[in-house]
Amino acid sequence: MKEWLVSEAESGTRSFRYVTRILPGAPAGLLRKSLRKKNITLNGKKMTGQEKLKGGDRISVWFSEDTLQKFMVPKSVEETKPAVPGFSSLIVYEDRQVLILNKPAGFLSQGDGKGASLNDGVLSWLEKEITPAFRPSICNRLDRNTSGLVVAGKTMEALQDLNTLIRTRAIRKYYRALVYGKTEEEGVLRGFMKKDSAENKVVWLDHEEEGAYPVETRYKRKEIFLKKGVLYSLVEVELVTGKSHQIRVHFAHMGHPLLGDPKYGSEESRKASGLLHIHRQMLHACRLVFPDMEGSLAHLSGKIFEAPVPEDMERLCGRFGAKS
Repeated sequence: MKEWLVSEAESGTRSFRYVTRILPGAPAGLLRKSLRKKNITLNGKKMTGQEKLKGGDRISVWFSEDTLQKFMVPKSVEETKPAVPGFSSLIVYEDRQVLILNKPAGFLSQGDGKGASLNDGVLSWLEKEITPAFRPSICNRLDRNTSGLVVAGKTMEALQDLNTLIRTRAIRKYYRALVYGKTEEEGVLRGFMKKDSAENKVVWLDHEEEGAYPVETRYKRKEIFLKKGVLYSLVEVELVTGKSHQIRVHFAHMGHPLLGDPKYGSEESRKASGLLHIHRQMLHACRLVFPDMEGSLAHLSGKIFEAPVPEDMERLCGRFGAKS
């Protein structure tokens, strides 16, 4: 027999999921049968597998030592993620539940097995929070070459609540972007986007069709610039929906592609980007606004978190503004 004590970070985990995490080598059918036979118990009582666990709960597994060793997997090298140099400088905010980071451009949000990612940095920073049943994780992703705010959950409860907020678009997300040409002062962009797998990009549609999803983007022009003969605009964008490449596709459709965007840029915007020595899309997730909330994130109700634009965008915005 072996016992596990549920940590505060694991609070909120469904009991059956917890068991599958601590015994990853065990067939699910065997685990469910063991619940029915009370070979796996919660605080000394029969467990259904649907309970939401709390810190301090006790899981007892009445298996032989040999069976436990067979079903338990020791902590692997993969679980010990590489440290990200300078990770502490990326932290915008941290408390017991949440970590908010300012991701640099050129850095993956989630790992691809080819190098350290922001999430690897989270796991390294929060190594003591990792258990067989829980791993801290980021909750929203940015493209590799987009900089800005990323949120991570430090406990299961916070992770669940953050994922719900993001899925329901309750957290308001704002971006700063530098786009080719002079935009209107403000606007609302509505339409549909669909993945074109053959071209490995998203395409804009002005009508609904199978496989397309509705998208909405709001923007305000903050300033216009003229440098090296290139006219471009600084816009602040609010994502009403939050689909992959949404801002890049929307502004390209308007005829104002993001400067430095190789995938969705026009011939003119690519040429302009070359003149300005721009090497990545000029897009930065600058602000997150949390709604009024209860539960694990109640202390963040109404809070606003901001990240200043990075140096490469600041260089293009600083001291070169023209009145609009």
